[in-house]
Amino acid sequence: MKMDLYPEKAQYLTGEEVLLIAEKTDVMPFDGQPAGMNELLELRIFFLEKQIRTVAVQMYDDCIPIQAGCFQSEFAGYGAELWKKGTGDARLTEEFCIASTSFDVVDKPSRSIRYGFLSDFDSRDGDDGGDLDFLRKYHINMIQFYDWSFRHDSLVPKEDIYEDMMGKRKDFGVIRKKMEEARRMGMKTLGYGAVYAAGESYYREHPEQALYTSCGEPFRFIDIFYIMNIKNDNPWHYHIIEEYAEAVKKAGFDGIHMDTYGFPKTAFSMDRERIELQKEFPGLIQDTKERLSQEPGEHYLIFNNVGNWPVGAAAAAPVDAVYIEVWPPYERYHHIREIIREAKSACGKAKPVILAAYLEPFRTSGGKEPPVEEKAGYSARILTAAIISLGASHLLMGEDGCVLTQGYYPDYTKMSETLKAQMRSYYDFLIRYMNLFYCEEMQEVTMTHMGWDNYEYQCGFPCSGDGMADRIWMIAREGGKEKSISLINLCGCGDDCWNKGKYRPEVQKELELTVLTDGETEGVYIASPDGETAGDGSGIGAAMKPLAYTCFETDRGKFIRFTVPVLYVWALVYIKGK
Repeated sequence: MKMDLYPEKAQYLTGEEVLLIAEKTDVMPFDGQPAGMNELLELRIFFLEKQIRTVAVQMYDDCIPIQAGCFQSEFAGYGAELWKKGTGDARLTEEFCIASTSFDVVDKPSRSIRYGFLSDFDSRDGDDGGDLDFLRKYHINMIQFYDWSFRHDSLVPKEDIYEDMMGKRKDFGVIRKKMEEARRMGMKTLGYGAVYAAGESYYREHPEQALYTSCGEPFRFIDIFYIMNIKNDNPWHYHIIEEYAEAVKKAGFDGIHMDTYGFPKTAFSMDRERIELQKEFPGLIQDTKERLSQEPGEHYLIFNNVGNWPVGAAAAAPVDAVYIEVWPPYERYHHIREIIREAKSACGKAKPVILAAYLEPFRTSGGKEPPVEEKAGYSARILTAAIISLGASHLLMGEDGCVLTQGYYPDYTKMSETLKAQMRSYYDFLIRYMNLFYCEEMQEVTMTHMGWDNYEYQCGFPCSGDGMADRIWMIAREGGKEKSISLINLCGCGDDCWNKGKYRPEVQKELELTVLTDGETEGVYIASPDGETAGDGSGIGAAMKPLAYTCFETDRGKFIRFTVPVLYVWALVYIKGK
């Protein structure tokens, strides 16, 4: 029998009852019993390396809820594994894990944001709930409803059936249904709304609200949208804020995704006043937040820093995450590291960092139809591993098993079933070990603690701290008595460009590391989402396993030495001090 295990909700709040769903995915029995008979299983809950709870499970039906209990954590990720006991059959004398998932518990959703997208809102597309179910299983807890609106300058439609500015048919009844389903699954919904885009008719009626070039021509985007003046002394500033309020009040969104286009950076009003937009964005965000606070409920804001601009100004404004759309010249893995570090610095490490890094290989090497090209799949796995290990998250997943390949979201690409399973194991992994990736106490120290005369981390293999090609990318984090080391395999992949397809990494074995501990070590553990044998992400679970290590002392302090037996794509080492 094959099983699936997933949380009822994408995220749980402190003290909330955690409910997991166990579902049979075929009709084959475990041990020769007729299909459909009761199975006695055991649910095991883990926090990092420790098993902290067990729940007896009777599989009385093909799909059952499992009450995992309440958790009082304010910020914690947990692993969940469903185990089958052995039988009298000689082949099944040992217990074994048959399904796994993870879940997180936080005091408020903005503490940990996994951002996804929806863009199909036509009743003719079908609405079987598969897109929300897919996002739930990937722990996506905040969804951008992309291009849901009637017009960019008039968001909420007056009729249920309408066409958007790009000529795509929309059914507002479908939008309402998806918002309701998202809330039931513990997800927040954000309505897309560009901060300064208006149609031609609006511009013709209000030319004084537009922005102009130094030559006196109105700024336009893709020959459809006119760029309007967001300065707080211009009527557009208050017009778009009221449109955001209507999207929350009448449409029912939990917040707004405030989009920008990356240009202009400077412009002129109709009366030739020079305007620096990075100085105006914070005020627009602040006024939007204040206006939305007048509506019942909690409302979220995400602002698009296109091409990493203007992060310094926008990150300090009342946004719930630092969101960055990555474009050239940020083309290499070390640029990903640079962007995340700058974003964390800009917000004082107080907000989640989200990268919208669209993966072109899915569009240029295989088209929309599955199976997805292998090189595109490895580019997704490597980039996802890097972003998570650096303490950020990735806007990539949406619809029903689809990924983003460019800035216009309806042009998404469908993943193969194999890649969906692989990426799901990566998203399970980020939740299970989020306390090592995202906890504020765990700070990245790679570049200052390895190489040259730094002796804190010594590698017996070719490595780099910033994603060099044909090396193992090591990302070290420290907090209190705990250390973590992410190892990402770039050997044999080709170049270090994050937005190009990647060859399958060459398997690395017997990787020796020496680490300064300063004190006694309680244990060293390793986990990987890649599976234990093939490295294809097909393995179940990603539990931490102990690694043997030796302790020794030098004139510089206490050290440990250990060996990572194998590295396929991504592995995580956890060093726990006493």
